[in-house]
Amino acid sequence: MTKMKPSTRFAALAVAIVGLFALGTDAALAQGQNGRGVGKQRVSISYYKVTPGKQDEWLALYKKYHKPIVEYGRQYSGGSSKIYAAGNHAPGAPWDFAIISLGPKPGEVVQKPKEKELSRAELIRKLYPDLEDYVRGEKARWALTIDHWDERFVELDPNDEPFSVYYPLVTKEAAEAAARGD
Repeated sequence: MTKMKPSTRFAALAVAIVGLFALGTDAALAQGQNGRGVGKQRVSISYYKVTPGKQDEWLALYKKYHKPIVEYGRQYSGGSSKIYAAGNHAPGAPWDFAIISLGPKPGEVVQKPKEKELSRAELIRKLYPDLEDYVRGEKARWALTIDHWDERFVELDPNDEPFSVYYPLVTKEAAEAAARGD
């Protein structure tokens, strides 16, 4: 058996600890993906951190090159989307803009346009016949974006049983059907 140097032993132990932490983190992050939110309004927030002093330039690019695509999607899926700027000045603020998107309310009927829904690629080509201009605009917007992430939210109702992030929510109808043996 070969003897390991103390520094090699320490490095191996550190890697093992980090690996175990990563396994535990994945389990903790997976809690909300158990069927909760079925029949609830979808909520998501997209956060953007922009190069300091370039916020207006970013907004102009967003309005010209991305907002029309978002609005087209809303015509087919319903709901709403609004953009917000941070309302305070805090050191190290993690975001400059938040786009809050709400899906249609449960049971809401979405009046879809009569024309066939276009794929994202078809839509971009239709909205921006000068494809090179579109690509330049999107590259510029993303070059100004320091950081971006999306958050999806699952509504929890304290009146639901069980009130838990671990147990999947079963609708009253599904529970009754299961009890009948359907």
